[in-house]
Amino acid sequence: MLKLIRLFGTLFSLSLRRQIAFRADLVFEVVLTVVALASALVALAMIYTRTNTLGGWHPGEAIALLGTFQIVSGLRAAFVEPNLQWFGNHVKDGRFDALLTQPAPAIFLASLSSCAPLALAQVGLGGVVVAYGVHHAGITVTPVGVATWLVLLLAATAVMWATRTILAATVFWALGLSLDAVYDAVWQFARYPVDVYRRPLRLLLTYVLPVAFLATVPSGALLNGGELLVVLMAVGVAVGGCLLAHLVWRAGLRCYTSATS
Repeated sequence: MLKLIRLFGTLFSLSLRRQIAFRADLVFEVVLTVVALASALVALAMIYTRTNTLGGWHPGEAIALLGTFQIVSGLRAAFVEPNLQWFGNHVKDGRFDALLTQPAPAIFLASLSSCAPLALAQVGLGGVVVAYGVHHAGITVTPVGVATWLVLLLAATAVMWATRTILAATVFWALGLSLDAVYDAVWQFARYPVDVYRRPLRLLLTYVLPVAFLATVPSGALLNGGELLVVLMAVGVAVGGCLLAHLVWRAGLRCYTSATS
């Protein structure tokens, strides 16, 4: 594990040095992130012109949830998508073979070897939105709430990595199948509290597709104080998701035949 952490640090450093060579990109990344966030906030404000609560969430609480969603989305854009959005093509044209010969787990290299550090601007701005939402809601958060929120953010990041990896691994069985658009569509459900959806869909997004654990559960812990049962459930979902991702990946490798052989 320590070797992988050091390797990840080295790869991140290389990616950062490569990206800061084009400093104008940082400005554009921040501008695009600000515009996207502003658009999301405007859309949320328009919704609240028609109602006082959204699934029981007041405006400030929904803003904090949107900020939490932005943080997890930024981590996805910075560390996962630069790798897995091209994974299907690498398997099809044989470039995946090179990863299998490296002295590191293929699942790590395939999902985390390349980074887009500038996308971390989304994480920073998401944190600002969370702070604004908490202030707007007039809630005094406790140290326990903040600590629980951070733990649940880590769990949400693990769930995000696991579900994205499982989806990418489907290419081992169906080379022509691309479910990225489906994943992006489901991902957008996390932008709002799962309480706004009707019961069948809400149960699906909580117990089948763990969308609720991406933003709703962490935000609820921050705003209302963390409960031990919720933390244990979220950590269990994260650990279970990671184990499932490894099992699916190993099963996929057993079916994989080199495109260059």
